[in-house]
Amino acid sequence: MKKGVTFAALAILALALLPPGASAGKRHHKHKPAGVKGVVLDTTCPGACAVEPPPSPRYTGALTITVTRASDGAQVVSREITDGHFRFRLKRGSYDVSAVPPNPPACEPTPTTVCPMPTSQGAPIIAPCLTGETKPVQVRRDHFTRVSLHVRNVCIV
Repeated sequence: MKKGVTFAALAILALALLPPGASAGKRHHKHKPAGVKGVVLDTTCPGACAVEPPPSPRYTGALTITVTRASDGAQVVSREITDGHFRFRLKRGSYDVSAVPPNPPACEPTPTTVCPMPTSQGAPIIAPCLTGETKPVQVRRDHFTRVSLHVRNVCIV
């Protein structure tokens, strides 16, 4: 009788040590996370742009990073950042990643700022000074795709 109880206890212990789902014969695939990660760079030239410009600094203002599916343009994720870095987990596929600057206040001319010219009717053209960039990316399984986006102040000359 003791041998039967010992065998049953060992069988229960062996089943308890198996990974979950192993006794049911199911296979679970555990993939590494995938998505996009990157940095937003400020490519505004302070004054006249040099032929060989210095490396662009990281953009540190308020900015929204938006990810849309390339196939149908549906927005997948949108998040505001302020430190110039972003990281989003995504399924594999094709996406468009955009840096969207906030709507700026009306342009006021200064010695270093040029505002858009008025229209022929005399009304000023309201155009944002900050322009962002959109890049297409391909996300593969188990891999984060690196992206560098650029923001530029087109009103600074």
